Amino acid sequence: MHVTRTVEANIKAIAALFTVCFYDSVIHHCGKLPKPQAMEDVFTLVFRAEPAAALVAKDEKGTIIGYCFAPTKLSTLWRLAITGGHVFKWTWRWLSGQYGFGFHPVTVIMLNKVAFLRSSLTPAKAADARILSIAVHPDARGQGVAQALLAEALSYFQSSQVKRVRLEVRPDNLAAVRVYEKCGFYHEGKTTDSQGDWLIMYREMEQR
Repeated sequence: MHVTRTVEANIKAIAALFTVCFYDSVIHHCGKLPKPQAMEDVFTLVFRAEPAAALVAKDEKGTIIGYCFAPTKLSTLWRLAITGGHVFKWTWRWLSGQYGFGFHPVTVIMLNKVAFLRSSLTPAKAADARILSIAVHPDARGQGVAQALLAEALSYFQSSQVKRVRLEVRPDNLAAVRVYEKCGFYHEGKTTDSQGDWLIMYREMEQR
């Protein structure tokens, strides 16, 4: 297994891996499995906002078994979503049925994003650098893949002179919580969306 920065050609595989790893969450938000284009469009935006922040773990055959998106400036992603025309493209594809879900999932997703945004804007909880999304294929878990991805992400944050990193994790995802704690993250409050609570965790980065 090795960790490397990804390329845009890997977005389809990353989006598919997300759906496998977060199946219950996808069903909760969309009511059913959306068409692949939906997830691929989201991850394309995340990649283009900061390509250097996109990491993948591959096995000895070159198959992607894990990924991590670790942007140093989350605000860049939101800005690109508007100025880069992504929101308009998403709206058109949704209205034309290319995503395969109706109005209710959009409402749920928007309300959840507002809840996260409200939490992020609280001064005591502010941190523009994020472990935005990280996943490891179920067949590859327990082999140190997540920890290797996190180590590479933290190295990237260090080289980018990031001061503080934030992530959110479900409190019942004990395996993930342990990995984050082992990598120096600590608990600092929680936020809530339509699916339940999230633990908010931070890590202070040493300044060189």
